[in-house]
Amino acid sequence: MDSTGAGVSNLISLAEDGDYAVQLSGKDLIIHLDPASPEFKEVQIIKLKENGSKFLKFSRSKPVLPSSTHSYAGVRSPGRRVLCANESRVGIWQLDPLQRHAEIESIEPGATYVDFGGDENEIIFFHAWNTKITVFALDSGRSQIIRSPKFSSYNGFGYRPKTRQLAVLLKPDATDLLTVHEFRSYELIGRATLPTIDAQGLKWSPDGRWIAVWDAASAGTRVLVYTADGQLFRAYSGPPGLDKSLDLGVRGIEWGPVTGQRGVSELLAVGKIDGTVDVLKTTTFSCSISLSHVFQIEENPPSVWRERYADGDLEYAEASSSSAFGLPAESTGPLRGVSIMSFSANGKLLSTVDQTRPNILWIWDLESTPVLLSALVHEHAIRQAVWHPSKMQLLITTASTAYAAVRYWSPYSQPLIARIPVPRSETGRYDVRWLSFDEDDDSKFWFGTPDDYVLGHIEGVEGTPQFKALSTINGKSRASSYGPSTSR
Repeated sequence: MDSTGAGVSNLISLAEDGDYAVQLSGKDLIIHLDPASPEFKEVQIIKLKENGSKFLKFSRSKPVLPSSTHSYAGVRSPGRRVLCANESRVGIWQLDPLQRHAEIESIEPGATYVDFGGDENEIIFFHAWNTKITVFALDSGRSQIIRSPKFSSYNGFGYRPKTRQLAVLLKPDATDLLTVHEFRSYELIGRATLPTIDAQGLKWSPDGRWIAVWDAASAGTRVLVYTADGQLFRAYSGPPGLDKSLDLGVRGIEWGPVTGQRGVSELLAVGKIDGTVDVLKTTTFSCSISLSHVFQIEENPPSVWRERYADGDLEYAEASSSSAFGLPAESTGPLRGVSIMSFSANGKLLSTVDQTRPNILWIWDLESTPVLLSALVHEHAIRQAVWHPSKMQLLITTASTAYAAVRYWSPYSQPLIARIPVPRSETGRYDVRWLSFDEDDDSKFWFGTPDDYVLGHIEGVEGTPQFKALSTINGKSRASSYGPSTSR
């Protein structure tokens, strides 16, 4: 969030599928309804009652069949909504047509997190000091309370895919609890006292079969896998033969996508503080392979690409493994461990970043015998590695303060770097997100800084890469430049 004066906020938020964007400028809520359309970009403005809003969220898109009404070809998903909230007031608007749907007022001040709940008819509100969660039902006016959440972030709670039961970590006293609640009624389905020192988070598997909880690094390797109703199924404590005296513990986890005819998530990646990644098969939750970020000379070495300047522009050039992996870059983030793990849409590739060398992106092929497929070496630490939701394409951003650019990798072509036409970020904070529902050959994505976002795609993948902008959002623009407004 960027402040332009006392109580005046600038904030930009994107829908998870990239189909909508909303921008806050003081009391003006500017909604971009069709930023991907090649025709006129429809923008509507809502006048808010007060400054100081700090939460902007879109309701989630619903999974639909291609023959149904959805976001393809500019047709909007039904029932999408947007919320704008400050510490004690929440406003909700319907997007199509744009109209105010509901307002929640007189809430205890001090909200730490606000979002839509299980669907567009629910608002989940985390109160100050993590004293409680209130879930507001917009259609019935009822509210449900869950006390003592451990975290007010996505690490601390999650809705089950499809059926939307809520799993949440609680800390009512000295012990960690996992509770599972029924959708809408929030009746208690399951409750488990966790054998953890200090649980760090939970994640539902994409197929909705499992809930994984990981413990603090001081506990060593400890990942607990629970069934959808909160029953302990497996406790993973590391690969066979692990020397417990050298076990530095878990930094984070990442589920593989739903794949195959069985329609299940087959892999669970466990990122460790020591820089290794344990890949577990979900049939037994035992370690099938441990990936190491210590480069080894192999008979079939991976392709290594290094970022370099050429005629004032950045590009990738092939490099020898010895030069690429010689000296670690200075870490700008947390000191130890695997900080990024991201699966490709088909689950066959895994990209990782280890904080020992935070400037290197490692890409692993997991299809048969896991091998290091490629490594991309950059001048600055990597911020994001984001796979396309359906294609074998990867976008990368780094914490460069001098050059606003996106890096593109695919197994089918040479990696490339494209400059993005936005002002560079003084902090190196760049954000990239694919447009999820995109049937065109040109894969569109959003690229943003704290003040600006641009939607477009890369042209000339086989030649000189150029970014073609389709829509731009400037966070510092005044709302009056967008045309007529509507008071709400």
